[in-house]
Amino acid sequence: MSFVLGFAPWILFWVLVGNTGFVVAVACATAGAVLAVALGRSRDHRWRSLDVGTAAVFVVLLIVALTVDDAVLERWLQPLGNLGLFLVALAGVLVGRPFVREYAADAVDEATARTDGFRAITLAMTWMWVGAFAVMTLVSFVPPLVDGSATVRDADRPLSVVCYWVIPFVVLGLAGAVSGAFPPWFDKQSSTVAARSRPATPVDQPPAPPDITDESMALDLPEESRHDDAFVVTVTGLDPDADVDLECAGVDLVGRRWTSSARFRASTDGTVDTGRDAPREGDWPVADPAAPIWAMRPESTDDLVDEMFVPPAEAWSVTVTIRRDGRDVLRRSVTRSHGDHGVRVEDVDLGGRPAVVARPPGERPATGWPVVLCFGGSEGGVDSQRSTVAMLASRGHLAVAGSWADEPTAPDEATVVDVPLERFTRALTEACALDDANPLQVVAIGISRGAEGLLAAVALAGSAIRDTVLSGLVLVSPSSVSWQAVGPDGDIPETPSWRWSGAPVPAVPVPTGRLMPQLVAEAATVRRDIARRRPSLLRLWPAYAAGLDLATDTPLPEGPSLGAGVPVPVLCIAGADDALWPSARMAHALVRGRGLDEDRLVVLPGAGHLIRFGEFPTAAQWTGGIAFGGDRLGQALGQRAAREALLAFLARVTA
Repeated sequence: MSFVLGFAPWILFWVLVGNTGFVVAVACATAGAVLAVALGRSRDHRWRSLDVGTAAVFVVLLIVALTVDDAVLERWLQPLGNLGLFLVALAGVLVGRPFVREYAADAVDEATARTDGFRAITLAMTWMWVGAFAVMTLVSFVPPLVDGSATVRDADRPLSVVCYWVIPFVVLGLAGAVSGAFPPWFDKQSSTVAARSRPATPVDQPPAPPDITDESMALDLPEESRHDDAFVVTVTGLDPDADVDLECAGVDLVGRRWTSSARFRASTDGTVDTGRDAPREGDWPVADPAAPIWAMRPESTDDLVDEMFVPPAEAWSVTVTIRRDGRDVLRRSVTRSHGDHGVRVEDVDLGGRPAVVARPPGERPATGWPVVLCFGGSEGGVDSQRSTVAMLASRGHLAVAGSWADEPTAPDEATVVDVPLERFTRALTEACALDDANPLQVVAIGISRGAEGLLAAVALAGSAIRDTVLSGLVLVSPSSVSWQAVGPDGDIPETPSWRWSGAPVPAVPVPTGRLMPQLVAEAATVRRDIARRRPSLLRLWPAYAAGLDLATDTPLPEGPSLGAGVPVPVLCIAGADDALWPSARMAHALVRGRGLDEDRLVVLPGAGHLIRFGEFPTAAQWTGGIAFGGDRLGQALGQRAAREALLAFLARVTA
């Protein structure tokens, strides 16, 4: 309503200028404009650029009406008024007071009004109005310039009617319609986008189908393997040069079926080996020791968006089927697990927070096992790290997954807000104090926001924890700065992600307004995406990249330089195609800024933000509508390279 009232003096002017004396029309509009300013001030509203500018324009127009002959006014008063409105709106934008934002702020809470997204969309809407006023102004100047005798009160001259009235007010009406219709349309379409997320409810694994055997042929694959092991499938006893189809299938944590398939031509000795042979056609293009696993795709059965693959909590049943001429001739089901038999996984309390400890099989060494403490990404819990700690325990490490963020109490609640960095250091201290730990061989791994918090904690903790506890840090998809808190609805203004000793850690703002073009495009195309069974994905990279540019131009005062002052070797691993934030750029900045020979930087071509250390299906690299980036082959090869780099680094720094 306040938005409409802001235009009330103009509406009054446009109604009266064609029906009454010019002085009367302008005087009434001036009185209305002054009254609007007075009413705003009486309600303790800030001066609004449109209200004040409108009053100023009508005061000027009143002086003109009182001093200029009516013969001139009837030709020029209307275009001069439109010009005044255009200049008021343009000046508001140029001085940082776009009038749409000033009015819209009354309809939202104070926190929302401070967000970059709110600023961006209200600025865009103001520019739309500025464009509309520019068109109105230009068109209304046409009659007096083209036909010197044209007037605003002509009723029988098409040029006057069309250019003074029809086109300007059609444009005004269209701008008003867009301004009024866009917010509810955007909310409705955005709700449709959000509703496409698939619920993540764990289900039990279905029973494996019965095996199929053949006396003349054999299907060889690992009966039991870990997620970080190769998965080579070998078929023997085939006719030389015969074509066979291979299908690999399994069900994930939430009950979705994933499959991969490829057609091979048997070699002259009648064999097919997926580690040796590239398929003739199918879901993967190269010979690879784990292609049947990473090439899997989800089998969609509805309009919901498929999510990234999450393995079952226990052993994952994988079925390989061989077909000839469309007939199943061999089938075998095997299992893949997080860790070896004998790995002992225990839920514990670490630093007053939930944690998971995975112990290697066999007897404890006299000096204790080397410790690897893992911190996950923005979810901040331990479940995402269960596979990693079991894998590391299988390789002889006492592996611990620590939690650093609280569980959200509502789906739209942000978790990385004012998080005490002491959660990281306390977890490190208590992990080293475990009875079977070797406190002189300790490495901490952080992923994404967890890497950001871990690095900030170690940078601020002082020499006690850095020099006597840590042997090295592994930072996966890392950040080189401390970021402002971000919630499900965008940035949380003036709120840090981290605190140290109760004080906020200076943070770099995330200009989420840079995401508005993507959000509008998502809203506009969601129906088409549903019809084509295509996900609607948001790439956060532009916002973080813009924030990083600003941080580079204007360094934060009194804030920790992430990475500086950490005198232990650091391994940074980042995907070159990270769609969530510019982790490769930030990893380069970290390593370059430290300048230490023992540091390692691994940038993975074709890989995205989600770097896992196992062999998992690499389709659907997104969750919750947020794109991680990476192509399927690049992601698979990148994750394997990341695992090799991690194991080499652990061996070096804990030797």
